[in-house]
Amino acid sequence: MLVDTQKDSLEMDYEQLEQAVTPATKAIMPVDVAGVLCDYEKIFDIIEKKKVLYQPSENLYQKALGRILVLADSAHGFGAEKEGKRSGQWADFTSFSFHAVKNLTTAEGGAVVWKPLNGIDSAEIYREYMLLSLHGQTKDALSKTKAGAWEYDILFPAYKCNMTDIQAAIGLAQLDRYEGLLKRRQEIIAAYNAGMDKIAEETGIKLYYLPHKTESAVSSGHLYLLRVDGITAEMRNEIIQYMGEKGVAANVHYKPLPLLTAYKNMGFDIENYPCAKEQFVNEISLPLHTKLTEDQITYVIQIFREALNVVKGRN
Repeated sequence: MLVDTQKDSLEMDYEQLEQAVTPATKAIMPVDVAGVLCDYEKIFDIIEKKKVLYQPSENLYQKALGRILVLADSAHGFGAEKEGKRSGQWADFTSFSFHAVKNLTTAEGGAVVWKPLNGIDSAEIYREYMLLSLHGQTKDALSKTKAGAWEYDILFPAYKCNMTDIQAAIGLAQLDRYEGLLKRRQEIIAAYNAGMDKIAEETGIKLYYLPHKTESAVSSGHLYLLRVDGITAEMRNEIIQYMGEKGVAANVHYKPLPLLTAYKNMGFDIENYPCAKEQFVNEISLPLHTKLTEDQITYVIQIFREALNVVKGRN
């Protein structure tokens, strides 16, 4: 079950979410797009209101929780904060990505964190993750090198997605400077916001950007998503093409899931998600990484303004 976004927001429509909950609902998966945290208080309020519908299966975790689980896709959100709580402190389970293009990278991989579940030892949850990530094997390679500890078992067919020590070391080394990386991202975002405000004032074209910093929240600043009022998908693509020819790699984040073949084949139709569709057609992402210089930021803004004027002039 997918719900549409809110109008002019990349957060899910919480009214639709409430209507979508049925006795079959076991989990809700919010997505912290660009590192902007969702409204988890609202999500948990909905879960509490719908608690009477909850019907756990024989799954141990579902029974222990006694309500719908919140599993946050915070692939972008590592380090984000809202109302004094960091990403990872809101949902029951939170998944982070450390892919090569993320704020903190281990080249590939990620991490999952969780809040305590009544009656279930966190060590047991950790053990289950370890089994699932390494073939269902009861010992990792290091454990088997200890004297007389060669024997192991395979408890069930599982996956091979464990993180290597080398990858973990790469990630740990970045933690010491991660707060500085987050700060730099917010500085770049503030410069972009000021540039977009100036372009909007000069051209009369409405430009919408995400609320990366408010009185009660600050994002991880993972992506700079921008929406240009009044342009089509074709015009958006022309703007990106123009910027690319000038050496600026703009992007689009993201195609709504119902536009992807896998989801079309499952019966999802983008026309049932008009807000997501509306936001996709005019979205452009500007480059955002901590190695951008002030001159490069100024150049990105300049080239975006040029591209906008050229494409708008043609149409």
